[in-house]
Parts: sequence; structure tokens; C-alpha cells
Amino acid sequence: RPVMFNSAFEGRAPARYLRHGAQPEEEPVIADSPMLQPFWAAGMSFARGHFVSRVPYDCCLPMVFMGEEISIGIRAWTHGYDMYAPSASVVFHEYAQKSARRRHVHLFWENAGSKKKKSRTEGSDSESTSAASLKRLTALIGMAPDVTDFDKTEADVYGLGDKRPVELFYKLFLVNVRDRTAQPLCKFVKTGVMHREFHGKYLRSDGRGVDYSGLGDFDTAAAIRHELDTNWRPKARQALRRALEMDEVGWLRNALDLAKRAELAAVRSDDSLPERAQQRLDQLLRRNSLSQAQQDPLNNKGAAGGGGGGPQRHRLGR
Repeated sequence: RPVMFNSAFEGRAPARYLRHGAQPEEEPVIADSPMLQPFWAAGMSFARGHFVSRVPYDCCLPMVFMGEEISIGIRAWTHGYDMYAPSASVVFHEYAQKSARRRHVHLFWENAGSKKKKSRTEGSDSESTSAASLKRLTALIGMAPDVTDFDKTEADVYGLGDKRPVELFYKLFLVNVRDRTAQPLCKFVKTGVMHREFHGKYLRSDGRGVDYSGLGDFDTAAAIRHELDTNWRPKARQALRRALEMDEVGWLRNALDLAKRAELAAVRSDDSLPERAQQRLDQLLRRNSLSQAQQDPLNNKGAAGGGGGGPQRHRLGR
């Protein structure tokens, strides 16, 4: 199942917003229940009916596609709702751009009101409308604290809730709204750390949501460092040692990829495992490339010049 944790800022200042990227679908770390996550996804969402009355789609965000999810998600969180990934995937979307089945689907920016149909180019009506909408969207959820000149129509209806402070959301999930930066949450969410720490320890006795009032001092960055030190980095070091023993390109590439995700290069070590593995991988790739070049008949051409020329034969030295 996919779990929502991959998000980064995009768009133009000052109305930059968090956009959720592709979420990898893998075997769940917690398989016997839905898993707590920080973000809301429009691809599949279900809840009790009061969700759509308390967190309705904003009436005043024309020409917004990206940005909708973070708006709904943060507003829902401040209203006291928690987001969980289902135990298994049950519905799918076909986002493949080259799919014949998708070519006849009209795009929302083709709607009336845009003078440049089928276009999102700068200067079009749709572009300026979208920019104004994103200013409203980000300002209402506290993601653009420096934006004050935005459409405030029914802001009390489409703004934040009063059950949880939005500042706590940004603190816990490492979002800096001043600099418009967000830290990766993979090691915190995908690993189940968030679920175990928040759902496991702070779920209300009646089961109605996580009590975030006790999490004001929780250090998410420290939890991620602990996860790296106790789980990811030992596994990465073990994988690098095994790859050096196997001495094969595939093993080395996979181990180096794990080392990168474990941020192993940030840790000082006497054995220099990542450097040794990278050097050995480079050696193997050079050797394989040279071997293939010598076996390629197109490279075995006669030598030009006065020496006479039959096919040149070479032997790969050890």
C-alpha cells in the first residue's frame, strides 16, 4: 500500500505550497491495521459524512489542481481529524501519460474563462486566476504567513479548525513556512515510527483521534536520527560488506543505494565502506565496458597506415 509522506514545496513565491509527490507502494510495515500518516490524498478518501460538512472544498479556488490536497489535509487536521493509509490498496488511478484510454480525458484548465484554452502559459487568464487562488489557499492554512492581500470570502468557513493549532502540525512534520521548505519524512512515516509514537501512545481512550496536546515537545528530527542510527545504517553497512564480498555490479549498486537512503556518508567511520564500494563498482564498470568494446566486431577494424592491416586482436589483461 502507499503511505502519504513524500511532499515538497513548489510554485511561485509567495504562494508556494506543499505538493504531494508519487508515494511508493510497498509491503506495509504495519500490516494488521491502517497506518497513521500526516497528509491527505484526494485519490481515495473516505470518512464519516461530517467530514465534508466541516472541511468542505473551498468555493473560491478556481483553476487550482495542485495544492488542493494540502489545503484539505491541514484544515482537516486542525478540525481534529487524523489521516490513515488503508491496510491494502483497493482502487487505482491510471496516470500513465501515454495511455490511449487517457487521451480523451479533458483537462480542467480547458474550462470556459480561460482565453488561452488548453494552456497554462504565463499571462493567460487561467494563470492569473490560479495565482490568486493559491494566495488564498496558502494564506488560509498558515502556509504563507507573509501574504495578507488575498480573497477572504467566507474565510471562517474554509479556514482552519480550532481543535489543534496549525503551528503544531508544521512543527511535528518539519515544515518551515517562513522559508517554504519541508524535510523528508520517509524515515518517520513509512517506517511506522509516527504510527507507533502517536497512534500507539496518544490515541484517546474512546478511540476518537490522537491527542496531540501531549506532543508539543516531541522531536521529530531526533526520532528520524534514532531510526537512521538503529535500523537503516546498520542494515546499510551490512549490505555494503556483503556486496564487497559478492563483488558484483548489481550487489554493489543496491547496497550503495541503501547507503544513500540511510545517509551513511554523513557518519564518520574508519572502514570507509561507501567509498570502498563505490571504488570497486567503478572498477567493475570500467572493466566490463572495456571487455564489451573489445568483443564488439565494429571495433575490430584494420589499422590505418603503412603497417598493413588485418583485424586488430587484443587480450584483456588481469
